[in-house]
Amino acid sequence: MPTIALTGLPGTGKTRLALELATQLMAAAQPALVLHTDILKVTLRELFPQALAGAGYSGNFLQKVSLVRPFLLAQSEKADRDGYMLIIEGTLALGFHPPTGWLIRLQLSEDDRQHRIHQKHASAQQTLQMTSLQAYQQALDATTTPATWQLEANQPATILATQILTRIGY
Repeated sequence: MPTIALTGLPGTGKTRLALELATQLMAAAQPALVLHTDILKVTLRELFPQALAGAGYSGNFLQKVSLVRPFLLAQSEKADRDGYMLIIEGTLALGFHPPTGWLIRLQLSEDDRQHRIHQKHASAQQTLQMTSLQAYQQALDATTTPATWQLEANQPATILATQILTRIGY
C-alpha cells in the first residue's frame, strides 16, 4: 500500500489530518498506521542524543531529517509489504517523498496558523515563540517539487481527508 507523508510548518494541522485520514481509512476497513516524526525522534534519541535534541524544526533540522529519513523509508517499505496505509506526519517528514505514495505539504495563512498554535499546549507555544521558522520555511520551499501535493489546510480535517482519499482512489 502507498504511504502518505504530511509536512508543513508547525500549526498547519498535520497531526489532526493524519489522525482523520487513519480514522476514515479504518472506517472503510483499510488498515492504517500513523507515524508521528516527533515520536520517532524521541525514540531515536537513544541512538543520536545530541543530534536529535529539541524540536524537529529547530537547530540543525537538516541533520535531524537525514538521521530520521532511513527509518521513514524502512517503515514505508514495511507498510507496502504488509498491506497497510502508512501516514507519516511531522516536521521531520520534510521533503520525504515515499517510494510508493505522496508527499503532501499543508499550507495555511499565518493568521490561521497562529490561531492554531495558540490552541497547543503551553510548552509547544513557548517553543514556537522562541524559535524562528525562517530557515525551516526556506527548507520547505526548497524541498517542494512538482511531485509535492500542496494543500490549503483551511478546511476541517474531515473534508481534507475525504478530498485526499478520493484523489488517491480510496
